[in-house]
Amino acid sequence: MGFNIFALVAALLAAAAITWAILRFFFAPQRGASGTINNGQQHATITVKGGYSPAVVNMQAGLPITLTFDRQETGECTSHVVFGDLGLDAMLPGNTRTDVQLPPLPAGEYPFACGMNMVHGLLRVEGESNVSAIPANALQHTADEPLDAAQAEQREAQERRNEIKALTKLVIIGAVLTIPVFTATMLHMANPMLVPHWMVNPWLQAILITPVMFYCGHPIHSVGFPALAHRSPDMNSLVSLGTTAAYVYSLVTCIAPWIFPEGSREPYFESVGVVITLVLVGRLLENKAREGTGKAVQSLIKLRPRTAHKLQETATFTSAAAQHDAANDANTEASTALWLNPANSTDIDVDDITAGDLLVVRNGERVPTDGMVVAGKVTVDESMITGESKPVNKTKDALLTGATVVLHGDCVMRATQVGANTVLSQITAMVARAQATKAPVQQMADRIAKYFVPAVIIIAVWTFAIWVSVGPSPQLAHALVTAVSVLIIACPCALGLATPLSVTVALGLGATNGVLVTSAKALEQAQRIGTVVFDKTGTITRGVVDDNAAWNKPSYEQDTIKDGSIEAIAALRARGIRTVMLSGDKAEVAGRIAREVGIDTVICEVKPDGKAHWIEQLQRERDEHYTVGQSGTGTEASNNAANQRNGSTLASKPAANLIAMVGDGINDAPALAQADLGIAIGTGTDVAMQSADVTLMSGDLRGVLKTINLSEATMRNIRENLGWAFGYNIIGIPVAAGVLFPFTGWLLSPMIAGLAMALSSVCLVLNANRLHMAHINTNISAGLNASTAASSPTPNANNSVSEGHEPTIIVDDRTELTHLSGQSHNTKENPMDMNMHMHHNAPMDGETATDPVCGMTVSVNADAITREYEGKTYYFCGEHCANNFAKAPQIFLEK
Repeated sequence: MGFNIFALVAALLAAAAITWAILRFFFAPQRGASGTINNGQQHATITVKGGYSPAVVNMQAGLPITLTFDRQETGECTSHVVFGDLGLDAMLPGNTRTDVQLPPLPAGEYPFACGMNMVHGLLRVEGESNVSAIPANALQHTADEPLDAAQAEQREAQERRNEIKALTKLVIIGAVLTIPVFTATMLHMANPMLVPHWMVNPWLQAILITPVMFYCGHPIHSVGFPALAHRSPDMNSLVSLGTTAAYVYSLVTCIAPWIFPEGSREPYFESVGVVITLVLVGRLLENKAREGTGKAVQSLIKLRPRTAHKLQETATFTSAAAQHDAANDANTEASTALWLNPANSTDIDVDDITAGDLLVVRNGERVPTDGMVVAGKVTVDESMITGESKPVNKTKDALLTGATVVLHGDCVMRATQVGANTVLSQITAMVARAQATKAPVQQMADRIAKYFVPAVIIIAVWTFAIWVSVGPSPQLAHALVTAVSVLIIACPCALGLATPLSVTVALGLGATNGVLVTSAKALEQAQRIGTVVFDKTGTITRGVVDDNAAWNKPSYEQDTIKDGSIEAIAALRARGIRTVMLSGDKAEVAGRIAREVGIDTVICEVKPDGKAHWIEQLQRERDEHYTVGQSGTGTEASNNAANQRNGSTLASKPAANLIAMVGDGINDAPALAQADLGIAIGTGTDVAMQSADVTLMSGDLRGVLKTINLSEATMRNIRENLGWAFGYNIIGIPVAAGVLFPFTGWLLSPMIAGLAMALSSVCLVLNANRLHMAHINTNISAGLNASTAASSPTPNANNSVSEGHEPTIIVDDRTELTHLSGQSHNTKENPMDMNMHMHHNAPMDGETATDPVCGMTVSVNADAITREYEGKTYYFCGEHCANNFAKAPQIFLEK
């Protein structure tokens, strides 16, 4: 058929009109559905089936909110709902109604999305209210019964197993029905003499493929078409559109072939069957691969023992403990102790343990819950919590962590924390909250994903228009093949999955290595650390008070250095990271410690509440340094030289510019909050370090290196995923549209497009799982090569740095402390920050108050950071403490 200008113009005008309709349909403003109010509680029901309906919910400010998610489907995509701004990730079991409870929220917009970041909704809060505090445990979700993090993980794993089982069945049926059609068609295309004519009969193909289309394809169509209707199309929508177009076209060729011109009367039933079957195969492989993304946390949960040995009576324990201790002193067999006799204890389920119960833990068993040793001596492997393989000896009054392993000995413990309050549950919950946050690198992919599917549909429309008007014969067949291939090959899920998958694996990997990261943003930022500021006492050193110190005035002059501190600081310096130590000690004491461990700069005689000031000073000088460098005035070199001479240059170099603070005590909270990245030294039992972005469960400073290694490995993996996701779509869609045809005469078959699409997400999942093999816990000192050793201090035979290293010493000689006014340099993510506002008062000069979060003394003045709660004003050292108080004021006021 020759070129027809009228056909071209008509096709282009039709494509333009359809494009306008698509844009208007998908991007026109959506009206929100208002919730109902009953007894001071707002409520709305959101149907989850191929999207959220309604996708926009309007609520009033100042009233608690309950959102009931009625999920009428199964599958991975909508199995979670994530409120990124609130740090809330709620599991939505398939075909179940789940309540998500939110506290009174300030006016604003709170977007939510599915766990794969493809289906989006919006909670719009309107009106004015005096929302100044969020009650403790306000953000939660409930279904038929309360679910803690461990139960949620187990339930999700079971649902995934059910989904895998169902998909396996559909794949088998689809393959059995599709393979004969596909084989016969391919052989007939190669040589018509190879197969009997009846095997390529269109009606026979229709009979075989129709069940594949509607039965096997039901999980795809039941989500894809509703998602279109809800104006939130996803990958299923594109597959549904493409296979439906091919199926209808093929069916018409059977019923009324004369409608189409000569050369365009061949059916594409084999493509329909192959595409649907391959998509199901891809979903099956993805589900199996995604089992591994959370395996780190799941493995922790599986370690939780199911039973515990509860002593029947306290009196029995009391006499037994005394006998056991006496027996140990006399080197008598421990088995003579009464509490070791199984007859004196009863096996109970760990869920039935209550605080205060006395439990027997025997050699080789796992500790059933968190508690304290009250009798006996044990050696415990705590590597699952701290990431450290060295066993720890535990005697009377020592703390035990649930699920750790008793390698040697027996003991009686008193349960102190049970259920969701245990360290294991806190770790799981913390990782879940962190997974609900978004890394900044994900923002670009999110913006593109919002427009991706409509753009693909528009590309398919124009592809069809161009091929049907100016393409070679048979034009209609070519137009259909290219348009369907464009729809099928596009993979929006790859864009949505690229970052969350890597973050999920990385957070679990960190948790199993004793590194708890509170947000995806912190995980991304750790690779950019340029300066690490250490508290001295209890962080670099052991924090042991001098024997001759007065009880009311402790001193730490004889305090010794922790294992791993020297290696960690040497490795940081080898990476070009500046190290600074803050100490309240005199210059000679602080300088000695700095020389022993290899610190670059030590700031000594720091006032009790002056650590945050020095963090702010570091940030200010860093920012001024970059401002001067960008101005091109030529004075930067001379200024730096002068600063070097007087020892006041604290700013790090620009290759990596974030400032991290590492501290262990509650008095470090303001500095942890002020730093770009706060790293808290955990105790193994206190997971909720309120002011930190990262918690190191062991006291070993090599955990700082683990954190940086984890961040670098994660960001490398994310870049690989994003490169694959963008590259796949940027290359695949034009090829499917036929851009290579003028040069090669080759068109992409919808079957090949379906195979490529099915494997794209699988490749991302497999690549994310490679993070499990990341070596974040390598021997720190082993990485120092000869050239590094020449320029950086390394430990000598006495486990100290060579005497040639001299740190820069700065004395904190300020007569007045400048309290932070809240205008901090940091941009740390606080997922549950409800945009509380500061209240300025006009109090009397010289008045002070105590920060209820960190215990610091703060000035009460016009610049004070405050929060109102139950009619009373509370004062804070910084925004981070204020925001943590706003989350759960009762916790801090009950201290």
